[in-house]
Amino acid sequence: MLLAGCAGAEAMALPVGPPKIEPAASIGLNPGESMAFEVKLAGVLAGEAQLAVGDIGTYEGHRALVVKSRAATTGAASLIRKVVDEASTTIDVDTGRPLMFESLFAVGDKSTTAKAKFVGNRAEITYQRNDETKTHTLRADYGKVTPYDAHSAMALLRGWKATPGTTRSVYVAGGRRLWRVDVKYAGATTIGSALGNRRAIRYDGASYRARANMTLESEKPSRTFSVWLSDDADRVPLRVTAATELGDVVIELTEYTRP
Repeated sequence: MLLAGCAGAEAMALPVGPPKIEPAASIGLNPGESMAFEVKLAGVLAGEAQLAVGDIGTYEGHRALVVKSRAATTGAASLIRKVVDEASTTIDVDTGRPLMFESLFAVGDKSTTAKAKFVGNRAEITYQRNDETKTHTLRADYGKVTPYDAHSAMALLRGWKATPGTTRSVYVAGGRRLWRVDVKYAGATTIGSALGNRRAIRYDGASYRARANMTLESEKPSRTFSVWLSDDADRVPLRVTAATELGDVVIELTEYTRP
């Protein structure tokens, strides 16, 4: 989930529907933007990731755009274990909600493909491993809770104009699992990056495994993390850090372009 929120590949454009209107700032996405990242584990380069946002078009009557991402191990890490994580989300421009999500996750010669279609607060999820002939289907009703995926959750964070100390909770559907992600605005700072010193705003977060009834499996978070966004109108993810059992993961922006 961490990589998918800040990763990517060339974006797929939807059929363009007139008129072409820029999305609301609260959506946190800029049509045509693209990003590239380096992923380090315990200080060693372990992977690369890219993200790209398509142009605004239409999808089943909604104004929508597509966000695509790709993350993969590289260098010595890929010799130990080759991992590829690709994802594509169609997002409603007017609400920021995901409409459709597709993914491919591969470790070595084993892979799983998944697809989720969101209608209101319900989702139908299908998935299949490459060693299976049968497709599995799950249906989830999130009740009064709005489900997001990793792409739309990151876009929501980019569009959130928070005040210091405030906290926001988002439920994220990641494959067959549901997560509650709590994010707190920590304040403004300056960080160094591959693009030079940048003013940034920092968010600290924690993710919890949640049950179908939205209760938590444990009061202890599965992951804690921090996100730094550029302190400007673009709110570009500059850095993401997370503590894991294998060491600290650091994802840093190396390239950003937009029309």
